[in-house]
Order: sequence, then structure tokens, then C-alpha cells
Amino acid sequence: MLTAGDGRQILAMRIFTDSAPRGAIDPAHEVRGEAARVRDNLGGAGAVIAIASAKGGVGKSVIAVNIAAAIAMRGRKVAIVDADLNAPSVTRMLGMKPPRGLPMVEGIEPLAGPHGIRVVSSEMIAGGEPPPISFLDDAGAETAVGDSAQEAGYRESIVRMLSLTRFGALDVVIIDLAPGMDRLHQLAQIAPLGGVILVSHSSEQAVAATRTLIRLAAKIGAPVAGLIENMSGFNCDGCRSVRPLMPEGNLAGLATEFGLPVLTRLPFDSRLAEASDRGVLFVHQYEETPLGKSLVKLAQDIERKAALTRGATYSAA
Repeated sequence: MLTAGDGRQILAMRIFTDSAPRGAIDPAHEVRGEAARVRDNLGGAGAVIAIASAKGGVGKSVIAVNIAAAIAMRGRKVAIVDADLNAPSVTRMLGMKPPRGLPMVEGIEPLAGPHGIRVVSSEMIAGGEPPPISFLDDAGAETAVGDSAQEAGYRESIVRMLSLTRFGALDVVIIDLAPGMDRLHQLAQIAPLGGVILVSHSSEQAVAATRTLIRLAAKIGAPVAGLIENMSGFNCDGCRSVRPLMPEGNLAGLATEFGLPVLTRLPFDSRLAEASDRGVLFVHQYEETPLGKSLVKLAQDIERKAALTRGATYSAA
């Protein structure tokens, strides 16, 4: 523990490091080896889909959780990976008690979530109550693969989660990424992504950031399957129509610009946040609401378009 000037203790940060010396490793060989380990371990999954966003606060994680639940409720075998290592939230949204750390000697056994969802989170890494994570090594130097120490540390941690987890035979694995550009880049280096779904709302700032993320995805060869427009309007129980919350048309224009589909436009419902705080699945308790119906239909479309068969590639068509 560190100590502040007034004597208070400051929570020390976990540091994920690789015990093997990095200097002698060929960069390209290292990345290929990591990708092979992850690809082999995910070999039993019909499709691997990343849910990403360029900015935080757009509702990405709660949408990912409810998509996974809605697919699982249809009898599919689903896993969700919480890849936001600094702010994991999936277990709580699913109403599960976060684990205090599980041994990884022979691999990570996913937690059993509602409707049979298999759950993987950084909270499962041994070390007790999860404090914030630092990916900086002692020297804070650039690594052999050309990444910063922080980027390399994140990738190593994701590699460990994806290569050591006993996924087994699954129809779909959904990976909930932390917000930002770099996380998609790092995941695409090592995971066999069948498709990337981007979540945004229609504010100018969010759309501008999403445009940059689409361009990055194209550059690194990550297939963007479509966009989800969240908080597209407000629909109360007594309202006869959905009232706009954000500037309309910005995200639709972005989709047209890049030839991508808008998979759905989700209305705002304050019960979504309330349900996730209680660990209640919105698609279970509020399935008949406009938002609930939209989420269920979205999950059905993802299931259909992903063609949940071994080795299938997600198609937006």
C-alpha cells in the first residue's frame, strides 16, 4: 500500500506483467502466437462478436448484457466477456455477486449466469477485491512489440482471459469492450472477430468519435457489422409517440457515409438504468415495452445474421 502525506493509505494498483523477458521476442511472432492461443481456445464458438463504442456513457455495456441475455433466452449457448478491465460491470448487471478471484492454474471456469450465460470478467483474476489496474511496468518503457507498456499490458491481460478460459462449445461469444479506439485495435490483433457492433447516440461529438472508430476498424481489418443508435428518443408509458432526445439524423448520415446499416434505434427508458443497477435483465422484466421489444428483435437479428454455425462470419447483409 502507498501512503499519502497525511498518513492515509492509497490503494495500490494491480500490475499485470508477463514474467517472461520480452526483449528477445520477435514482435510479429509474439502477436501471431498470442492470436493462435486465443483462436484455438475460441474454436468451439460459432461466432465472436465485439460490442464497442468510441465514447463512454452511450449505454454499450447494458446493451451488450441484454443482447447476450435475449439470445440465451432463445436457447442458445452464450458467453459474455467483460473486457473493460478498469471498470467491470457485467456481473453486477446480471445480478451476480462478483467473485473475489479464482485460481488460474488449469484455466478459468466461467461463472454461471442467468439463462445459462457463461460470464468471464477481470474480477475473476486472483488478487482479492479488484482495485484499479495499472499496465505500467517499473520502467514505463516502450515494449518490444512497439506498444506502450499500458497497451501491451492490456493486451496481455485480454490474451490471458481469452486463452485460459474454458469456453467450450458455444453458439456465440460477446465481448464487451472498454470505450475507446485502442481497445478495438488490441482485440483485433489477437481475437477471431466475426463482427464488430458499434454503439453510439446521435450527438455530434459521439458521431464524430464513432466516425474515427469506423476508419480505424477499416484500417485494421475489423469487420463492422453495423451501428446501434441508443437513446434515440423518449417513450413514456402514457406517450403515444417517441419524442426525440438527441439531434436526429447524425448517426443515420454516418451509416450512409460508410455504407453500414443502423441495426436498431433504441428509445430511452429510465427503467433500463434502474434495472441494471438492481441486477435485473431488462429483456426479462420489461420485454413488452418498446425498448424491450427493440432489444429482443436486435438480438434475434444478430443471432440470424451471425449464422451461428462454427466458423461463420458475421454478415450485415
